[in-house]
Amino acid sequence: MLNTLSSRNSNEITSLAIGKFDGMHLAHFKLLEHLDSQGAILSIHTQAPRMLTPHKESHTSIPIFYVDLARIKNLSAKAFVEFLTRHFKALKRIVVGYDFKFGKDRKFSASDLYTLCADKEIIIVPEYKIHDLGVHSSIIKECITTGNIPIANLLLGRIYTIYAHTTTGQNIGSRELYPTINLVCNDYILPQDGVYASMCKFDEIWYESVSFVGNRLSTDREFSIETHILGRSIPALPPHLTLGFVQKIRENRHFDTLQSLKDQITKDIDTATHILRTINTKTP
Repeated sequence: MLNTLSSRNSNEITSLAIGKFDGMHLAHFKLLEHLDSQGAILSIHTQAPRMLTPHKESHTSIPIFYVDLARIKNLSAKAFVEFLTRHFKALKRIVVGYDFKFGKDRKFSASDLYTLCADKEIIIVPEYKIHDLGVHSSIIKECITTGNIPIANLLLGRIYTIYAHTTTGQNIGSRELYPTINLVCNDYILPQDGVYASMCKFDEIWYESVSFVGNRLSTDREFSIETHILGRSIPALPPHLTLGFVQKIRENRHFDTLQSLKDQITKDIDTATHILRTINTKTP
């Protein structure tokens, strides 16, 4: 069963890029370059608590159709092809990556499509590399979870962003430290605990910020995602925002007093300001 947020009917699609597309990174866009004007993405959905891009539509205008991995993982090669032709009746071109696998036990590879789909144009896109490093979602995830944000952003071709809802916090920041926007995010992969130079967007405007991810070791020790807008006051709390991570500044630490914590945050703000003014940050 297919589902999509696009108004495009699947029977109108003449070219199809197939894959998981978690990350919507530079290698994925190399696949999309081979689609024609009636092209679409078939995203194979897997159950995961957190992903790089749970909301892919914000990164492309190309129609996206979704199919659960459980629906197709046990199909024979012939049945998989029949699934494609049944749902995409006008399909003429199939685009996949060099490492694409399909069928029961992932037994069949991209090259098998040449024989199985002899009446269609098959395009197999080779591995895409940057500085001899292959662009893969697994590598990007590792970089994010270990705090290597610049490499993750290089492979993504943009800064890594999460979409989060705002919530009320301890109110310690506004009273004794610096005011922050407290966030809740349950479906995106989060960066390693620490403090980051960042960008955040709400009301269609991007703002420079400094952000914290981790347990508040100096106060209640609860997990928190917080961002402080640099040089601006926010009169009304937005219901949600997009938060982009540019570079890790430091590890999460315990401070004995709120004053020592505030002194460190002041240094973090200066560091984040310098980073954001000197690094070319490409937002989505």
